[in-house]
Amino acid sequence: MNRVLVLEDDDNLRELLVDAVDSMDYEVSAAESARTALLLGKEYEFDLVISDIRMAGPTDGLGVLQALKQRRPSLACIVITGYADQTAPLRAMQIKVDDYLYKPFEVQDIVQAVERVRQSLSKRTWYRQVLHRMLGQVASDQALADLQNNREQCLKALFLAIRSKLHYAETALALWDTWEELEVEYLKIANTSSVGTENVKRLLDRYALWYARLEKEAENKAFVPASQRSSEKVDRATFRRFVDRVKQAQVSAEELGLAVTLRRIPPNHRTRNPELERLYQRTWA
Repeated sequence: MNRVLVLEDDDNLRELLVDAVDSMDYEVSAAESARTALLLGKEYEFDLVISDIRMAGPTDGLGVLQALKQRRPSLACIVITGYADQTAPLRAMQIKVDDYLYKPFEVQDIVQAVERVRQSLSKRTWYRQVLHRMLGQVASDQALADLQNNREQCLKALFLAIRSKLHYAETALALWDTWEELEVEYLKIANTSSVGTENVKRLLDRYALWYARLEKEAENKAFVPASQRSSEKVDRATFRRFVDRVKQAQVSAEELGLAVTLRRIPPNHRTRNPELERLYQRTWA
């Protein structure tokens, strides 16, 4: 990741953001309006755009990001906002924004957000390797790669939904209960010598339904009570702590992909592996 665009109509904040990103040795361009940002997007191939939402004129920051991602789907995006537009977080999730920061924030917050985005690809690979080492034998198949991509898109959407405060904690817990069921199915499929086409298709359909539910409940601002808790389910206090850690970016989107497995590993097995214990402590403890 080399070239970054900062879209912000406040002169002082734009200068601050440019200085912060420039200090990280990126090539930085600045735009004070949606029109300028779109023109720059035609001239340069940006790797990351940091954009405020509210802009004067017919196109806001999310509209700019949507237009730029149509040209370059892999474009990474960080949204910053200072006002509570109920539709903005949902639009950001639909555009597949990478992170969402509310003003006011410290310079270090934006530096850390940029660094998280930069590390995302390598971290995704590393966390896949950790997960598969826990599984033991893992299928090597294009169908598994398709499953991984769909699964990670769902995790990215959940990360953004929590970061942008799209859901009530109870609604997020209800979604998480279903996600744990999907993870168990994914791990069964991954831990086979051959991935069955029907099993893959069924799980892909379930991912699509889960994502549609995430989106619908966010759009409706629904309060959905989670099911009665049992020893197999994460308790409410632990889950709220987990959500707070995601909100504070102590747990990344990539780490969400290990959360179910980490919680289900027997403690005596987990503590024998310093790497797993470290991840568990950061995620759940």
